[in-house]
Amino acid sequence: MPPSDRQPDRPAADSGPDPLLRQDRSMLRHIVAGLGLLIAPVAVSAAPSPQAMANMGKAMGQPITRTDHLTPAEAVPGCPAKPLAAGSAATLAPGAFAAMKQWSDARGGAGLIVLVDGKVVGESYAPGVTGATPLQTNSTHKSVVALLMGAAIADGLIKSVDDPVGRYIPALQDDPRGKITLRQLLSMASGLKNPSLAKREDAAIELMLGNSSQTALALPQEGPPGAFNYNNANLQLAGLALANAAERAGKGRYAEYLSKRLWCPLGNGPATLWLDSEGGQPRFYAHLNAGLSDWARLGELIRHKGKWNGKQVLPAKWIAAITAPSAGNPGYGMGIWRGSPYVKERRYSKESAVTVPQAEPFLADDVVYFDGFGGQRVYIVRSAQLVIARAGTPGPDWDEGVLVNLALKGLQR
Repeated sequence: MPPSDRQPDRPAADSGPDPLLRQDRSMLRHIVAGLGLLIAPVAVSAAPSPQAMANMGKAMGQPITRTDHLTPAEAVPGCPAKPLAAGSAATLAPGAFAAMKQWSDARGGAGLIVLVDGKVVGESYAPGVTGATPLQTNSTHKSVVALLMGAAIADGLIKSVDDPVGRYIPALQDDPRGKITLRQLLSMASGLKNPSLAKREDAAIELMLGNSSQTALALPQEGPPGAFNYNNANLQLAGLALANAAERAGKGRYAEYLSKRLWCPLGNGPATLWLDSEGGQPRFYAHLNAGLSDWARLGELIRHKGKWNGKQVLPAKWIAAITAPSAGNPGYGMGIWRGSPYVKERRYSKESAVTVPQAEPFLADDVVYFDGFGGQRVYIVRSAQLVIARAGTPGPDWDEGVLVNLALKGLQR
């Protein structure tokens, strides 16, 4: 497929320390939103830590196609990438992929892949981008944590998703918050405080740009577990539990376990994780920087109920569990969003004014998807044998249903 005519975003020049000293409020809001905080735009008067301020400086003006500034980082070893199989463009009605590409490009699209029955029927990238280009895909990492949790349970590293998190995080072992279960964390129902810039809470910035693990561990219990409230701290703690379990079992750090257990079995290429401190832990809520083809393979893994090339990589029952409605929100499973029931405007949390509109219901009732801030998506529609992976520059005017419905309308069987 021909590449987009849209010119790629260009990295901004090194901004140096001056913008940090000025603490430009408008830029701060842009950066924090772009990093997946999902907050209402408000004035910022808090004084973040030096680490958080330094990270703001790194992030200023950078496109999603640049990831080398997200340091300290840890490599996720890849394996020789196996190209996605090519399919026939005739699988889609004439003009269907072109309409999808046009809509995506108009909203800062960096890449778009459409697979039907595991074969690429449409693929397009901005200049300078390929399917292997590492991209910032924000909160799509949450879905990977959920997938890898299933591997850890199957491997005996974790006994059950209903285990208390304190069993795997020593700092919470004798803490009442340690009774929160891994399921409650993955389904965003922990009851932990969700820090908000609207209330000028330093923890909101620290969670995103400072030491994410320390910040998440310090958050108090705000209410009993059960109610849905999208909170990045939930996945940070779930990821910490998973990482600790892997290390205890001699499986290495999270990056190594991810590579051996999930990444390489799919033939994914090298990726990177943005750490929350030197020698620290990944930011599990976001910032697994990988190529769009890698994300498409993850979508295919879900479509095949955990199988890849005939081999059961993850238990089918785990794929069913994470894509099923959670008790607190029928539109969310564990680390994965669901397209049913239809909502005209999806809200992430009670602390956030950010919503995602959807003018029309999905044309299939089994849509599930990874959601990264700013239109980073992996859609899976098993009934139509359809997977869509899309990445682009965060911006306004996103409608959740458009890409999937354009593809479903264009499918020719």
